[in-house]
Amino acid sequence: MAILNKLLRIGIYGGIFLLALLCSLYLSSKWIVQSEEEVLVPDLVGHDTVYALDLLTSLGLNIKVGGFMWSETVPKNFIASQKPDSGTWLKQDRDVKVIISRGSKRVRVPKLVGTKLREAKVVLAQNGLQIGGICRITTSQYPRGTIIAQNPEFLEEIERGQSVDFLISNGSKAVSVAMPELQGRPVGQGLKILEGLGLLPSEVKEVHRPDQPLNTIVGQRPLAGYRVDGDISMVLTINRLPQPKGQEAKLWWITYQLAAGYFKKEITLRQDQDSMDIYLYRRIHRPGDQLDWLVWVRSPEEISVLVDGLPQRQEPIGFDWLSYFSLGEESLGVQFDLSRRAI
Repeated sequence: MAILNKLLRIGIYGGIFLLALLCSLYLSSKWIVQSEEEVLVPDLVGHDTVYALDLLTSLGLNIKVGGFMWSETVPKNFIASQKPDSGTWLKQDRDVKVIISRGSKRVRVPKLVGTKLREAKVVLAQNGLQIGGICRITTSQYPRGTIIAQNPEFLEEIERGQSVDFLISNGSKAVSVAMPELQGRPVGQGLKILEGLGLLPSEVKEVHRPDQPLNTIVGQRPLAGYRVDGDISMVLTINRLPQPKGQEAKLWWITYQLAAGYFKKEITLRQDQDSMDIYLYRRIHRPGDQLDWLVWVRSPEEISVLVDGLPQRQEPIGFDWLSYFSLGEESLGVQFDLSRRAI
């Protein structure tokens, strides 16, 4: 009995001690929370994120981007809404969640008459618009490939995602020129030469010749020096590693825009072909430069753009060789954003 009473007393004392400890912890935490300084959340709507970051940091609050939304009243990249609302008292070191405006869902159609279709695609993509129907006419008044008319017209308001139709000059009647020497040149460079002469290949073949550089033109028909015009059947042969059966290679147009800044960057275009790295391009460029490449690969995953050795995010759009050859520039796919032509 004495042992039982002793254990009972120990249990009672232990319970009292535990209860006192819990009460002490509760009161301490409540005192700490109450002692934290509260600040008034400012109005961030309509301001840019740099202003919001500076202001919230000075108040001891954190900014957190919760998403993006279309807005007819708040400019693009400005804050469209916030939580908590302005005027709310919030303890320091808490988050203020903001929603960034994508700008108006409606956009004015840019002026594209007088430009080339490839340039028009880049401008349309920057404004959230797409290429629509394309008609071509033969005329000596406008250079080949120049946009003569557009619909909707310049400054007309339409919703993002809609298409713009074009009337494009085919130039005057085809004039015969001497077939250039393309063998030994990179694919993109060869195509640029042909494009400048108003010529387009009708077929591309692939071979593997270990003694010659990859992704270069190793054969052409007609041969250099022959008289050719836009109607001639032209075949190019490209040197590539043997490809497994499955997905076929396509021609991809890649554009990359360097960010603004003060320092030059090393730009590298790298191809991962069957676990082997092939460096297609490497050069130093200035901030804000824009670069374009034509590459012949099976998928965009094979291509990487590196800035000072760091891979960049990319989403190129591919287009088929055959559709490119049969339709011309209108089938050209445009991706991202770099300066002067790199091809």
